[in-house]
Amino acid sequence: MSLDLIALGETMLALAPPPGESVRQASALLVDHAGAESNTCVGLARLGFRVAWVSRLGADAAGDRILAALASEGPGGIDTRWVGRDATRPTGVMIKEPGAGVRYYRAGSAASVIAPEDLAVVPVAEARAVLVTGVTALIGPQPHAAGLALLNAARGLRIVDPNLRSGLWGSDRRAELVRPFIERCDLLLSGAQELAELIGDGDAEALARRASFDSRRLAQDRSERGPKEVVVRDASSIGALGADGSWHVLDVRRDAAVDPIGAGDAFNAGYIAVRLRGGTIDDALRAGARCGAAVTTAVSDTAGFPRRL
Repeated sequence: MSLDLIALGETMLALAPPPGESVRQASALLVDHAGAESNTCVGLARLGFRVAWVSRLGADAAGDRILAALASEGPGGIDTRWVGRDATRPTGVMIKEPGAGVRYYRAGSAASVIAPEDLAVVPVAEARAVLVTGVTALIGPQPHAAGLALLNAARGLRIVDPNLRSGLWGSDRRAELVRPFIERCDLLLSGAQELAELIGDGDAEALARRASFDSRRLAQDRSERGPKEVVVRDASSIGALGADGSWHVLDVRRDAAVDPIGAGDAFNAGYIAVRLRGGTIDDALRAGARCGAAVTTAVSDTAGFPRRL
């Protein structure tokens, strides 16, 4: 049975204090898992899609916990058969500190050496869609190469979220490293500030049109390379450029959040779900916004994600 989506990227053990507390004062921390690509996989699995996550984890208790949690998601679980275990490198860890952001402990992690060879037996070409984010491009030279290999091997919908991050192996060259991912995708899901950093200033619509045009101009085959659909998330609205050149806008309200981390990944899951089911861009924007808002209600990247749209 073919998969609806295959995602490639790192997932970490996530630690966070209970609501209203800080790491400094909490007597216990909430234990969860988090990763841009696997967060989106969780959302899609809960909505009934057949998804697989490809990565590397340490041969440790943190890796065991992550695999068990992902396997239990959705009606059929997330397929993790192509996740390698590394006896010499640990699973990465992230610690959330309210008001201060996130601190990562992922240098030298098992996922930092994900390589193109890890995709050798993965049925990438048979999947309806693939997903990779800029995080994978930035955690190491081998993951960067693996992300490109995933996009090059795909025959279905190729989805990229730039997801620019600081403090990683390739963060100082993040525009240079992430642009090749964008040039190889069909659907680009991005924040406005990220897209501005990658391609220059402008409003959301201008950024979307430039991202589509520039990527196709740089590609050898304009009809086959470069994003044909571009979504741009901003503070008060979300816009989407369709393959026919139409521009769609959804105004959004940002309510108080218990934990805003993971909202972008949840938006991506809702948007992708509607588009894979043949829904319109407008319906996809509304579904993505609902999913993004839902996950901000819990101290978790995924706990609040709905099980139906």
